[in-house]
Amino acid sequence: MKLTSLYNNGISSVVLIGTLLQINATLADPSKFVPQAMADLASIDRVSTSANSSVSVTAQTVAPVPSIAANVATMIAGSGAGSARTSSKENARSPLGINLAGVTSYSAERPFVDVFKTTHPWFSNAEGKSWAQGGDLALTAEGWVASLRPGQYATTGVLDGDQRYPTGNYTLLYDGQGKIEIRAMSNKGLTTVSEAPGRSVFKVTTETEGLFVHLRETNPANPVRNIRFIMPGHEKTYQTQPFNPQFLKALSRFKSIRFMDWQKANGSKLANWSDRTTPLSATQAVENGVALEHMIQLANTLQADPWFTIPIRASDDFVRQFATLVRDKLDPSLKAHIEYSNEVWNFGFEQAGYVRDQGVRLGLDRDQYLAGTKYYSQRSVEIFKIFETVMGGTSRIDRVLAGQSVNTWSGNEILAWKDAYKHADTYAIAPYFDGRETLLNGEKGAQIAQMSEDQVLDILQADIRGKIKDDMVSNAKLARKYGIQLKAYEGGQQLTSFQFGGYEPQITKLYTNVNRNPRMGDLYTEYLNNWKASGGGLFSHYNDIAPPNKYGVWGVLEYLGQDPKTAPKYQALIRYIDANPTSK
Repeated sequence: MKLTSLYNNGISSVVLIGTLLQINATLADPSKFVPQAMADLASIDRVSTSANSSVSVTAQTVAPVPSIAANVATMIAGSGAGSARTSSKENARSPLGINLAGVTSYSAERPFVDVFKTTHPWFSNAEGKSWAQGGDLALTAEGWVASLRPGQYATTGVLDGDQRYPTGNYTLLYDGQGKIEIRAMSNKGLTTVSEAPGRSVFKVTTETEGLFVHLRETNPANPVRNIRFIMPGHEKTYQTQPFNPQFLKALSRFKSIRFMDWQKANGSKLANWSDRTTPLSATQAVENGVALEHMIQLANTLQADPWFTIPIRASDDFVRQFATLVRDKLDPSLKAHIEYSNEVWNFGFEQAGYVRDQGVRLGLDRDQYLAGTKYYSQRSVEIFKIFETVMGGTSRIDRVLAGQSVNTWSGNEILAWKDAYKHADTYAIAPYFDGRETLLNGEKGAQIAQMSEDQVLDILQADIRGKIKDDMVSNAKLARKYGIQLKAYEGGQQLTSFQFGGYEPQITKLYTNVNRNPRMGDLYTEYLNNWKASGGGLFSHYNDIAPPNKYGVWGVLEYLGQDPKTAPKYQALIRYIDANPTSK
């Protein structure tokens, strides 16, 4: 049984707002998870130790606590202008950006060579209890297990999701005293190569189907901490070169990297700087998102402009501290896009209700929707001004006001309120195409299930040539009216199939094949050419790497290391980059 099947007990809410479909998926509280195959999980926990299925490691004192800070200091020191970078500068004149997928243990992105950085926070278990029913865990501020009660143990997983992770010898490193148990999720494919205090090496094959990490014992006076699980070949370089080379290669052609999902912008509760994730955190796959230091280092490494989404509840101090770190650590040759949250017009996301409530509280308009629109506009400007003060002007930032592609009236309100446009550089939209009147209509499942791939593609092509093209033109006109740039914070196709009931499996397969069809690449080319012709600037596709499912076929790649020849959307983006170099 994989952890993925546990995570899939999370809550998914789907909301149709206006004419744009949005999906808001959040993981349930781990304490409420009900494993789908508890018998399988229980059998794993009952398996006796064998050479190829389970390894117990007794952790001894191997390094003092400062070793963690030393590792982080090395990483931070390398996150400025002098850090390791891709050498090709293939993105120097690229007209395209990319959105990253979220950081999870089962993500197809696999961005870090230390795969423990993407583990789920610890699950609390206990002998004789159901999954995740071990009671509260005592954790350190960084998320390491501080102590365990008798019979209690903590569990997480690595390399979950699919079997496309690198195989070979993985290195487990840790500090502290306790007992760590590594188990193959499949009960096979895991062997021990070597063991020593603080360092063990395991051979991992695709047969393991991922690994469970059980922390069975920990010394409260010297708890197990700073656990790292390093991909083959990266033990000597993971501190200064933390990113998976395959991940870097996949992103190397894009001018900008939007970190919305890495920052967990949708539904974010983060308000205070002291509550943010840091490089010291036990995992980066947490509700407050990835550490800003990692995002800056990735931008520096790729020489790509970062696109940040400031949390909806961020205090002025949070914004000031955020801006200070960007000022000090981001390569000065790069420009940071600054956007307040994500899609605050979209009531499929909690932040839309937040800005509405704040606007009503301040009496910005008698209409609640307009009150929220105006609050978003003026809070964005407040954030921009903090960045300007910290960074000594606007030369290193791009100030983004974002709106709904199909609603230029609302966009006009955002730009005009208190002359917000005078404090912005960019108006950004998400001009997705999806043939929504037919292809997203849940009542037309029987009709769609009988369609061929070409019929679906014909509908998408008509959408691109009709409503989507018109929206691009009208938004470009709006941006020109206010003398600012038009960019796309997201875009691409957005076919989903969850809404089709009993027809869902068949339509999921159809929409997956449509995205794999070479004609999809041709549609992308026409779509992007229309964007350029309308006057659109930087276009940030959503997203980079994600497997297809009923909630969407979002990734231009389905998995890391996919042959581009089998990825028509990715091929189309690269062709467009080559054919449309920018002036700078």
